[in-house]
Amino acid sequence: MSRVMLVCPEPLGKSQPAGIGIRFLEMRNVLTAEGHDVTLLSAPVTPDQLRDVSANADVAVVQGHIANDFFAHARAIPTVVDLYDPFIVENLHYDDERIFAHDHATFLTSLLHGDLFLCASEAQRLFYVGAMLSVGRVNPVTFDDLNGLIRVAPFGVAPPRPARPAAPARRGVLFGGIYDWYDAVLAIESVKLAGLTLTFTRHPNPDITPQGELARAMQYVKDNGIDFVEFVPWVPYDDRGAFYDRFAAALMTFPQSLETDLSMRTRVYDYLWAGLPIVSSSAPGTDDIIERYGAVVRGDNPADYANALLKVTQTPIDTTAFVEEHQWSRTLAPLVDFCSAPRFDESKETFGVRMYAPERPATILDRIKRKLGGRI
Repeated sequence: MSRVMLVCPEPLGKSQPAGIGIRFLEMRNVLTAEGHDVTLLSAPVTPDQLRDVSANADVAVVQGHIANDFFAHARAIPTVVDLYDPFIVENLHYDDERIFAHDHATFLTSLLHGDLFLCASEAQRLFYVGAMLSVGRVNPVTFDDLNGLIRVAPFGVAPPRPARPAAPARRGVLFGGIYDWYDAVLAIESVKLAGLTLTFTRHPNPDITPQGELARAMQYVKDNGIDFVEFVPWVPYDDRGAFYDRFAAALMTFPQSLETDLSMRTRVYDYLWAGLPIVSSSAPGTDDIIERYGAVVRGDNPADYANALLKVTQTPIDTTAFVEEHQWSRTLAPLVDFCSAPRFDESKETFGVRMYAPERPATILDRIKRKLGGRI
């Protein structure tokens, strides 16, 4: 068995992890159950921690911006880069050149140094394969076995829980956390037409998560004297089951974008684990799932969302099969396989962009310089 080093970019000390934190906690659980010796680090981490832990590790798993520090300070060991969260696309919503520059540098560093990459869907896989081709990671050596380079490992769910307790006349709709690529006002107007109540949750790490759309939603509620909307603290991971049981349905509203095309939303998996029907804007990665256990709405008409909410709250669903199919031990099987036999991708040094960047085309000035023997 291997000594595995997990480096999570999300702080885990509050016991209230969001999607990425949950994923790393479940990685630890699955790998430990397989007999691996696992050390989990979470932000903030120091260069000394990265150096010392990697000195005694056989393989590492990193995600997001913390990969910059990992590749700068850790010992070179086979490394899995988890691309489940397409942060470089999500953060385009912030329209900030500094954020994009940091994201872009992080993305390139990860693509150049990783030995195996995980993603959440086939759509993501194609997106990342294109990016890898541009930096030389898809090359004549890796082309014939892309599964050795990138594997689909979607989000998972916890073990099955007892059936939702009977509670007639549930009127609550859960939206969950608000990120800047969502449309919270559309959700509010939809729930208003349905005559239900709406609950948003605040993010557990607001200092590292932009809060623009949350602020807009809170101001909209205040300006319009709305009394059917509440904003509550993020619920600890171990307490979320009882919290979900309060609601009749879950709702997600968002405009169409590249982020929508690539997203595999964490909350979809968690809501279905809890037996909640879902009404959602259309997203290619999750439409098939949600149409089985709720309703997909195309467009931005609040009345369409309201009608869908009223329909799903009156139609019981059974998510037992979904929960069984998406246990973490199944979704993380590609990670378990790699950690059982970690290896470097030797082709990255040969074909990586650092050694494979073509020379720029000669300019007119370059040609004149050569003709004059460099005297200009």
